[in-house]
Amino acid sequence: MEVGENGRAKEVIIILLAVILANLIFLDLKAVLKDEKVNIPKIQTIITPTTPIIPSNPDNLCPVSCLDKISEATASIKLQEPVVTIVQQVKSVSEVKEFFVPIGTGTNSTEDWEDIPGLLVTIDSNQYGKIKSVVFEATVRVPTLDQWAKVRLYNVTDRQPVWSSEVSFTIGSQPTLLISSPFTLSSGVKSYQVQMKTQIRRPASLDQSRIHITTY
Repeated sequence: MEVGENGRAKEVIIILLAVILANLIFLDLKAVLKDEKVNIPKIQTIITPTTPIIPSNPDNLCPVSCLDKISEATASIKLQEPVVTIVQQVKSVSEVKEFFVPIGTGTNSTEDWEDIPGLLVTIDSNQYGKIKSVVFEATVRVPTLDQWAKVRLYNVTDRQPVWSSEVSFTIGSQPTLLISSPFTLSSGVKSYQVQMKTQIRRPASLDQSRIHITTY
């Protein structure tokens, strides 16, 4: 009797242990399955796609309504080509040249116009190009200091005085350079004679005389 009861007790204990072991295995499997279910979405959130997300309408990133507004706002704007203004600098070079035609020196003591011997010069006005101005220059002195003296040019070729070429020396002790008003040379080849006269027929000296021509 004792052996039979001991055998049953052992069987009961083995069954209980099997049940407990089965429960433990069941709980472990359940826990494992539960953990797998919880971790699956975590793994999905960590994975980053390697392919860029392409919008359904890649050519129009701006919505249609936005494009319509832009079209309305820019409809009145006209594109204009830039106007390029080119300023051309024109360098104007005006070369002024001066020519001095010497005539000479002499004396006079007459009351009327008279030629000073040897003071004759021939000028071709066409050789000077574009003439700006012409003046007659003479340095005059009166040793007696008691009279005036006058000097001018005479156009021998055309037989007439050169108007505006006359200069006058008033009473003084020092030689004075006299410059006439501008005048025009007659066109072509002409001969010009220096003439002189005094107030009271006392000697007057012409220390130098010349024609001053300025061209463009």
